[in-house]
Amino acid sequence: MRRRAAVLALTALLLAACGARPSSAPPPDTQAGPSGSTSAPVQVAVGSDPYVHLARALHTRGVDVWFEADLVSAWLAGPATFERVVRRLGTLAQVPGVVGFKIADELGYHDGIESPEQGLAFLAAAHRALQRVAPRAQVLVDVVVPELGCLPWYDVAGLDCAARARAAAPAATVGALTRYLHTGWIDRLDLSTGLLDPTAYAARGLTLAEAQRATWVQAHRLGWAALTTLQARKALAQPGGFQGTAAEATSDLDVYVDVATASGARAVDIWTWRQPYEGATVSLLAPSLAPNPLWEGLTRLREDGTALLTHMTPSQMPTDGAAFAHECDLAASVFTGVFVAAGTG
Repeated sequence: MRRRAAVLALTALLLAACGARPSSAPPPDTQAGPSGSTSAPVQVAVGSDPYVHLARALHTRGVDVWFEADLVSAWLAGPATFERVVRRLGTLAQVPGVVGFKIADELGYHDGIESPEQGLAFLAAAHRALQRVAPRAQVLVDVVVPELGCLPWYDVAGLDCAARARAAAPAATVGALTRYLHTGWIDRLDLSTGLLDPTAYAARGLTLAEAQRATWVQAHRLGWAALTTLQARKALAQPGGFQGTAAEATSDLDVYVDVATASGARAVDIWTWRQPYEGATVSLLAPSLAPNPLWEGLTRLREDGTALLTHMTPSQMPTDGAAFAHECDLAASVFTGVFVAAGTG
């Protein structure tokens, strides 16, 4: 998860540029702690490794497993830290059912990567390292592109908004991402289109769904779908589970799942199963695991064949064996893939 102050600052900047009011909606499309754990990584036997245990439990239920680690922070920390994390990923690549690794959380967006050139240097280092330890593993990166959500091709307000977005996050621009994708080193991209508050679009005669559709059309015009497998992403977890109404759940799923998949997204990453965030524990379901309107909508989407992913970490799973198995069953009933914390700190 990017630092909250940076997120709020850029959000306010973009909303001001388009004449919108700050949103009181759930957290933006960011992730708290890509590794999902604050504990130091420990190299232990597979049988006692909780990260491997969770991955195997999901795999036996037919779920594709992606291990996720903040490889950007490791790379910025220096060669020793980077090599330690890479070795850990090499070990995890041997776990049955592992498709690949998510290596960056919102690449270039206030994560320490400050220019497209630095972003390319990181990707080159990650590519070389992962080819050495896990040559068959796919590499997934997630991004937020605020410039895209400005709709700069639509009107003058969009042009001004996009200019501000590029200045605020030069390594997370449309141009920067296009350069990253042209390397061929990103097998899958989880894309947040950087949508603004709905009032910003209403003032321009657009609904949020129409703005979302426009961003995905533009992503295809830019050729991104020919360079990687495009997936969408959205944070829908809330403290104590999703608290919205049925109408709110329907609206969220329409904009962030239906529109995205109809526009070419191959899957949608829904953050998160359960995760500490800003002093609370956010989740899709209440602690009782009782269904809610969002969960019921996600269940229908899965039944209709939509590929959905979420994030899970052992530190937020029950210690009781039966309860652990029940949560794995429940997750597998909706999600075709899960990002499992890699235990890299």
